[in-house]
Amino acid sequence: MLTKHITFIGDVHGCFLTLKALLNKIPQENNRVVLMGDIINKGKRSYETFYFVKKNKMDMLIGNHEFLCRYRNHKWAKSLWTNTGGKETIQSIKNSLNISSEKQVQEVLAEMSYFFDDAYPFLIVDTAYGKKILATHGGISNRVFRQNNYNVQLALSVDLRIPGSYLFNKGDLAEIPGYMQVIGHQPTEYPYMESNGNYRIDTGCVYKKRNMGLLTAITFNLEEETAPRFLHQPCID
Repeated sequence: MLTKHITFIGDVHGCFLTLKALLNKIPQENNRVVLMGDIINKGKRSYETFYFVKKNKMDMLIGNHEFLCRYRNHKWAKSLWTNTGGKETIQSIKNSLNISSEKQVQEVLAEMSYFFDDAYPFLIVDTAYGKKILATHGGISNRVFRQNNYNVQLALSVDLRIPGSYLFNKGDLAEIPGYMQVIGHQPTEYPYMESNGNYRIDTGCVYKKRNMGLLTAITFNLEEETAPRFLHQPCID
């Protein structure tokens, strides 16, 4: 039996107070809520966000920042993790838990990494009207779709470390017959979230830019083919 609605929430990036405010606007009855990934890094309250998501057993996709957290001690990921928000996450851990030793911080990061192991790499959600919702953090590009013989499952099997994977893609989104892509990852001004039946819902919550600085949710009715509903929460962190 289908859940009547599904709601996806864009990249939180440690904006914990903003996430809580947005959740208060989202109807909970018969509605599955899924975070699009990148709940940590860049913002001031990454640990608080992680703890809240874990405590409440919220569904989430893995984002590139969770992926880098998992592999932070590997040579290829170490500097990327540190320089794209890892420093802020470490500071959030120290502030939230009142700890200072490197050993303690690494223990907490290990706990976070273990939790992120269980995040969804992607979600494919059926609707009653025939279309499927394909939710990934960064989206399947035209190039990756073409290189994988226009096969969704093959495109979802690529090495996640490559820049064009659905985790790290910063380019276009393939128009896949029978599918609507929903992604985060690519900061997008809110008037331009919808394009050719695909949706980019990272509206740059952590950034103070024109038409950004919002945490966005998109809700689909899975029983009736109606336009999705958007909810926005200005950043209050």
